[in-house]
Amino acid sequence: MNFILAESKQKKVIYLLGLLLSFFLFFLSLELIKYFFSGAEIAFLRLLDDNVSEVNAFGIGWLLTLILQSSGATTSALAAINSAGIIEQTLLVFMVIGTRIGTTITFFLVALFISAKERDFRHGFEIGLANIVYALPIAVLMFFMEYLFSFFSNIGNYFISIQIPFEFISIDSITLPLIKLLDIIVPPYLFPFLGIVFLIFSLKKMPYFIVKFCGETYLRKSINKYMGDNYFSFLTGLIIALILTSTSVTLALLIPLIVVRLINLKKAIPYLIGTNLGGVMDAVIGGLVIGKTAIPAVFTYVSFSIIGLFWFFNTDLLFSATKFLSKKILHISKKRAILFVLLFSLVAFILSLI
Repeated sequence: MNFILAESKQKKVIYLLGLLLSFFLFFLSLELIKYFFSGAEIAFLRLLDDNVSEVNAFGIGWLLTLILQSSGATTSALAAINSAGIIEQTLLVFMVIGTRIGTTITFFLVALFISAKERDFRHGFEIGLANIVYALPIAVLMFFMEYLFSFFSNIGNYFISIQIPFEFISIDSITLPLIKLLDIIVPPYLFPFLGIVFLIFSLKKMPYFIVKFCGETYLRKSINKYMGDNYFSFLTGLIIALILTSTSVTLALLIPLIVVRLINLKKAIPYLIGTNLGGVMDAVIGGLVIGKTAIPAVFTYVSFSIIGLFWFFNTDLLFSATKFLSKKILHISKKRAILFVLLFSLVAFILSLI
């Protein structure tokens, strides 16, 4: 018995160390991206400002999120590039709005790869459809608010002008020695690739180590316990997403419970809304690492989830729209779901080029 307890404590320590390493790699990844894109040798990338329209920027944010599998990771990477003057603030805002559509791909993939019967599969896939119904009207509204009035970029720049303290002051002192060492042993052109790899790895492993540290069984029981009431369901999604710093992982925890019919979609919708609000944490932390120039991106990212609170007071509408899309329009089966995911990705690609 003592041996089992000792082994359990050792695992907890390993998970904690893994979590700390993930945070360090997250900080390092953003600093690597900033370091590279501050160099004069990539000045030609400023041509992006001349050749990318607002629609292109929206599509690029969407498409990059399909690749990075995290809207927070994509937003942080784009904000880091913006801090080097490569992306104009206005285009950055449109890209950030696009990331919130692209993040749905993770829920679709989890549902596709989970083992389930056809009917049960549909219930799991509907979480992704619900997130599309949740996100698309907000994205359209925010797109036109920015296009017509420069709403988010103007407010973000205002926050910068009034000198809001928004940065981790000590990050450079922690990461710069390692970056200087890498500069000696690694060609500089590999820095953005290393940065993206570290960024994806850290944001995937951060929730993993937290889940392992807390106990996945405990988290699933906690989720299931509070799903009967809209307010508790919302708060459960909010709190777990804040802890895991990930919308994708927090929602992915729910999909197996939906597939085995422990939770239905109607109960999951308030949880989804809370998750989208709590999941802003990774973008906020990324912004704090980058500094004040990231404020417009972070403000846009957070505003998306705040506007999304509209759905909390209209959960029946979100539920009905999702079911209508799933049953009446798409007639979801596994084959149709795969085609839908391919189309979802193709739209992002087309928007980024037109």
